[in-house]
Amino acid sequence: MFHGGCRRVSKVLSLALEPISKSAVHNHAKRVSSVKVAKERRFRRCIAVDETKLSVKGVYVYVWSAVDVDSKELLALEASYGRSNLNALAFLKKALKMCTNKPLVIVDKGPWYRWAFERLGLEYRYEMFGMRNRVERFFRYLKERTMVFHHKMSARNHIQGITNLKLFLTLFTLYYQATRTGR
Repeated sequence: MFHGGCRRVSKVLSLALEPISKSAVHNHAKRVSSVKVAKERRFRRCIAVDETKLSVKGVYVYVWSAVDVDSKELLALEASYGRSNLNALAFLKKALKMCTNKPLVIVDKGPWYRWAFERLGLEYRYEMFGMRNRVERFFRYLKERTMVFHHKMSARNHIQGITNLKLFLTLFTLYYQATRTGR
């Protein structure tokens, strides 16, 4: 799964409870990741969107995130191999599924956003700090968790690597929503 993550979890659980195999840990993680986080579509005044990169098998993968500025709720989290206009458009569509309106979007000056905003008819604003700190704080928290893997996800190949990263992001979303927002 993640750079020996299942093996480590297996050892800890075996010490605390009863012996459990690393494949059982991996299977449980897959099962839990299929659970959808209960999110409600509602009015949102402003959302912050950003991307960061993680290494998967020596190749950079971009992790996109959208956070509600007011409630600090994570709206969308996605991984892609590219950082283009089309990637931005697809991600923004995913984030907007949690909004009943077209909120103001706060972004950095990434050139891939402008076309997507014009295409979707969204109002946006560039900010280096301020309200965009919500999404930066989320990425800091994500990177603290991936530090265990040295910010790298291991896998046999790139396809398994992106699959492992998406599984990790799904589990991380469940964890983040449960612990940080209390839902």
